[in-house]
Amino acid sequence: MKVEVRGILFALIFAAGFGAAAQEKFSPVIAGPYRVLFQPEKRGKAVNDHTIFQDAQGDWRMIGILVTGINILDTPWFAHGVTRSLEKQMDELAPLFGAYPDRGRKYAPHVIVDQGIYHLYAGPGKIRHYLSRDGIDWEFKGIVIDTGWPHLRDTMVLKIGDSQWLMYATDRDNSIAVFESADLNRWSRKGAAFKAKKPAPVYPAWLNISACESPFVIYYHGYYYLSVCLTSALKPSSYNNTVIIRSKNPLDFGVFAQGGKGQTAEYVTTMASHASEYIRDQEGNWRLTSCGFREFKPAKGAKRGVLSIAPLKWVKQ
Repeated sequence: MKVEVRGILFALIFAAGFGAAAQEKFSPVIAGPYRVLFQPEKRGKAVNDHTIFQDAQGDWRMIGILVTGINILDTPWFAHGVTRSLEKQMDELAPLFGAYPDRGRKYAPHVIVDQGIYHLYAGPGKIRHYLSRDGIDWEFKGIVIDTGWPHLRDTMVLKIGDSQWLMYATDRDNSIAVFESADLNRWSRKGAAFKAKKPAPVYPAWLNISACESPFVIYYHGYYYLSVCLTSALKPSSYNNTVIIRSKNPLDFGVFAQGGKGQTAEYVTTMASHASEYIRDQEGNWRLTSCGFREFKPAKGAKRGVLSIAPLKWVKQ
């Protein structure tokens, strides 16, 4: 009987310890200076929202918004860069998708790999889908999402099950929409995963645009961490305002109100970066990127118009 009691006590102590560990909160922290990863020189003047991935040959590639003229919103093709190591600056390659499938604006691509096939998604408005077998040469697959809202953009795709994928996208009313798919081609809307409200830097409803830019979701130590660049052109100082929220549920990160009335989101931290991607290499090293238009002040230590990268670490709060 004593052995049984001890076993029960041990199980309770273990369970309590495991529960405490599961409740630990980690915070991403920029752990070093920014340096240039990609700088457009031959074919553009600034790079903005982007995606970074390894191709089938093991090289690191960047595809991102490329500003080429006076109108910073006129972006019919993507910047394209490559490097063997993230410790070295990328070589500038010829822009991608200039008239493919059209010369419309192309915003904020995101690339994921599944069963050896590379999938690229990009907005705005109608979400385009491209395929590649090596991450180098691409073919246009079609339009996978069309909500009718012309500013739907900044897609990011996360796998959460054997055949379950979630796509996050900047949506109307200062929110982030989430879509679900089992095949990476047919997507159904699941609702709003996140919403921001005043006193956070949001747009008024009559402007019909969203301040919840560049969503990125990471699963870390039992929680989903949402990174969102909360920035409004009405408040230029918010340009490098990357807010981190966490949740057990990847479909619901709550409402963020800068700590004010009505906030339900679990706030973690804020980092000085814009349109950030999060990269973990084969050695387990984390990195964070930041970029942006030349017309806005960059994050401290970063250069205007370039894609910068810095080491990242997770610190227990």
